[in-house]
Amino acid sequence: MAKTSWTGFGAKKTEGTLIYFNGDRSEIFFPNEKVLQTLDTYETYSADYVMAPRTDDIPYHMENMLSFDEADSSQFYFDRPVEQYSTVEEIHQFIPSVESTEMWTTMVLHEMFHHYQFNNEKYREYAKTFISALPFNPNDFRTLAKEDEDFLPMIQKENDYLMKAISEGNATVRDSLISTYLKERKVRIKKYSTEYPDLEQVEDFYVIQEGSARYMEYKSMLVFSDYANQVDAPIIKGDTMFKGFSEFKEIDLNAPAFNYLVYAGATDYHYTIGFNILRLLDALGVEYKSELLEHPEKGLHNYLEEYLNSRRN
Repeated sequence: MAKTSWTGFGAKKTEGTLIYFNGDRSEIFFPNEKVLQTLDTYETYSADYVMAPRTDDIPYHMENMLSFDEADSSQFYFDRPVEQYSTVEEIHQFIPSVESTEMWTTMVLHEMFHHYQFNNEKYREYAKTFISALPFNPNDFRTLAKEDEDFLPMIQKENDYLMKAISEGNATVRDSLISTYLKERKVRIKKYSTEYPDLEQVEDFYVIQEGSARYMEYKSMLVFSDYANQVDAPIIKGDTMFKGFSEFKEIDLNAPAFNYLVYAGATDYHYTIGFNILRLLDALGVEYKSELLEHPEKGLHNYLEEYLNSRRN
């Protein structure tokens, strides 16, 4: 993934601490001092691995934990990210469609990329100084999308323009679709900015955060698709949840198994919008990866605006 999709993601052996919930145990990989201090007891197997009794009784974990709130200063995830994962067997109980270690792995890589994002000093500082202090957050996206009858249809209309632009081969038509997307987005932001003045800034940030993580999740699927078509592909012995990459043999974003990646739903539209803008930027040949985390204040739509301006000039 790093070689083909995002070079910086492969620069380190690991982005940092991760906690793997396995039955009644928490297996902690690459533990930092803060995490170790919060454990009541643990066994050390190496500098990179310790085992402790399960660190909480929450049945589902698939997240990158991070808080900038001083009220959480005693928590292991205060001011530094920590990944947390339940086993594939446990995840399957909550998300039945996750039927393989491979699909579970795409989710893990999504969260690992969040860790990579927050290891970027400028991205992390912007999140801490500007975004975390605002009274608006992703839960408000979900509330708006569920309770306001106009909001989600407007989002889905914007997403449709992005999807059409991605697949459009005629450059003039494609530019028109991009322009229309930008106009529709501007209309929506203006409509809601009086009541929700922080909507645009927060949405822009989370469109980058979740859109790029979903983008890398998708890229991991493409790696698995390559494996599925190789006779000498890597295998995992003794894992009953390993399916030999068979579900990734053909990746069709219109198919039910993968459609969630491109469908703008009420709870995760910012994932989808960001994912589709990054795919569109790739299709346009726009370089953004070296700049994206260095300048998180710049929304993804700004890259599209710059592209159209360069075309006009």
